[in-house]
Amino acid sequence: MLELVFVIVVVGILGAVFIPKYEQDNAGEAAYQVARHIRLAQHHALVEDRVDDAPNGVKWEETLWRITFVSGSKGECYNVYADRDGSGGNPAANERAVDPLTRKYLWGNTSCDDSQADVNQDVLLWKSYGVNNVSVCGNSRHIAFDHFGRPGQISGGTFVPFNADCTVTLGTSDGHTAEITIYEETGYVKVSKINGHVI
Repeated sequence: MLELVFVIVVVGILGAVFIPKYEQDNAGEAAYQVARHIRLAQHHALVEDRVDDAPNGVKWEETLWRITFVSGSKGECYNVYADRDGSGGNPAANERAVDPLTRKYLWGNTSCDDSQADVNQDVLLWKSYGVNNVSVCGNSRHIAFDHFGRPGQISGGTFVPFNADCTVTLGTSDGHTAEITIYEETGYVKVSKINGHVI
């Protein structure tokens, strides 16, 4: 009987020492969510032929699929859409991406308001993950994809492919950070760092 108690105590000590303690890491969760939606925007760009489908008088580059990060009145959020008519305004419902898992729009609007009914609440980074800081490829706030899946930016109505890897950095109110890397030529997307640790 004494041996059994001794074994239980030893197993308990080993379990306390060697089993890692898991705490919720909102920055890491947000990074994986954002990376999934960046891949979705790239997928739409590859599937839809925006070069041949652009309306007359509209540059095809203006209609590309993109993800745009917004600092709204409530906090950080993002939108995934294609400006199909090249109007430059708020995209219509048929221009917004739909999350394949939730069947809700990936649209945080320009205010990042949480009162929208048919929106995937995960795009509201401030509400779902406590993200209070987003840095995208330096000072840019959007990433677009051409029909080859190459990442870049739309500048003056023209698509400019990235000439270096793009890093999206998310920071939370509790001090955690995560980085997503989008490789320049291929558009490969991966979560590259969480709290300074390379993944």
